[in-house]
Amino acid sequence: MGATNIWSKTLTADTLSVSASQNVVRISILARQGPVTILGTSTFNGVASDVVTFATGQGVTLTASSTANPIDGITIDASAGGAIADIVLSYQ
Repeated sequence: MGATNIWSKTLTADTLSVSASQNVVRISILARQGPVTILGTSTFNGVASDVVTFATGQGVTLTASSTANPIDGITIDASAGGAIADIVLSYQ
């Protein structure tokens, strides 16, 4: 496996989707100005994901169990009126 790369972005008036092919192993999201929404695209026990809304100052960090099983199926949406999300992710 190669080095771990770090990418950071302040997301405004935009969305970002992460899939397994991007090899993301950790992602931190902070709503600097809300609302910022996060939607998982997978199902769990047959139940589809719902949108989770983060208000200003709220955030989450997601970590993959291993580099062989990267994070898959998440969309971060900071496109609603004035939303700002700070994102830092690491990938292989």
